[in-house]
Amino acid sequence: MTTNAFKLHDIENAPKASADILNGVQQAWGFIPNLHRVLAESPAALEAYAALWGIAEKTSFSPVERNIAYLSIIYENECTYCMAGHTNLSRMAKVDDASIGAIREGKALADPKLEALRKFAALVTRSRGVLSEADVDAFKAAGYTNQSVLDVLVLAATKLISNYTNHLAHTPLDSFMAGAEWTAPGKLRVAD
Repeated sequence: MTTNAFKLHDIENAPKASADILNGVQQAWGFIPNLHRVLAESPAALEAYAALWGIAEKTSFSPVERNIAYLSIIYENECTYCMAGHTNLSRMAKVDDASIGAIREGKALADPKLEALRKFAALVTRSRGVLSEADVDAFKAAGYTNQSVLDVLVLAATKLISNYTNHLAHTPLDSFMAGAEWTAPGKLRVAD
């Protein structure tokens, strides 16, 4: 059940522009995730998320790196829906269980390069992009580039739409997320 009167749209009752996108999601995934069903209320929001998702796959990151960054951003944004979903998506992308578990617990990764990515993606999210030159240098010293710095922003923008939507709607988990539920650390507070 969602909050704030958000609906879980399907192809039949979504706005026309959203229905076309939902149809594509159904064909690609075999089902329509509840996030997409909520986003369908705004064809622009759904299109933006779908476009950014596709663009994120064109970044310089490998599938493992992309999922490490996504999980790190999700952790900082405390999105229980996306953490459950991306836990399973990360497994499908061959991210090892130890790395997934560490990120879900807010802990460092054993692999130094992936740890630099985890830390940088978390810092970008937590500080809303206001980082020191030393933070950027540390990321680049691990083998990343200025392109990687900007590619993290693409991933953060993608998750901003989904994480914030899920906070506003309290999007219910999808069945494929069973076993990957997550309790956020609870650092975020409702705005005054």
